[in-house]
Amino acid sequence: MGDSADVVTRKGELRRSIRHSRKDRLARGDNALQHAAQQIAEHVMDLEEIRHACSEGLPVSCYVSRADEPPTEDLCAQLRESGATLLLPRIEGDSLVWVQITSDTTWVKNRWNIDEPAGASFDGTFAVWIIPGLAVDADGYRLGQGGGYYDRALENVHDDVPIIAILFEDEFREEVPREEHDHRVDIVVTPDRVRWLSMPD
Repeated sequence: MGDSADVVTRKGELRRSIRHSRKDRLARGDNALQHAAQQIAEHVMDLEEIRHACSEGLPVSCYVSRADEPPTEDLCAQLRESGATLLLPRIEGDSLVWVQITSDTTWVKNRWNIDEPAGASFDGTFAVWIIPGLAVDADGYRLGQGGGYYDRALENVHDDVPIIAILFEDEFREEVPREEHDHRVDIVVTPDRVRWLSMPD
């Protein structure tokens, strides 16, 4: 893997490359993102872990996608409609807190102009985590935006709680530069397919 400085450099290069690709995709202004939203929602909602969480009303963590990310609006709506307790994150200091989403939820813009839910933070555990990423490799290691928010949030997640990352298909890589603090994911969902990186029981 090389030394720490080399890994950081390679992470930075990969982030720039993927961000550039995402901006190009967004700039094309075609129907690809809407199609991606529908396919992502369909793939995620078909997962056994998600069907169980919805049937039991269990807490599921998701997120509000940025304009150039794989869209999650359809997915969030379907999770709520299907019975899951949907929780979305808000940045507080250098950490994320989660807020349960209801019809009465109010929203504020953060410093990156991303909608975040106002209200009391959730003090509990999730049945399933659905998280963003820039890339994931064949071993499940994820490259995020670089702030470390999700790596910190996932530090104490039990091994039996599935973590799902949502990407575009070309962002799944054979290898992603990794550091000791980087957290693995179990499942990668793209508009094209679902990949299980740890075998379900």
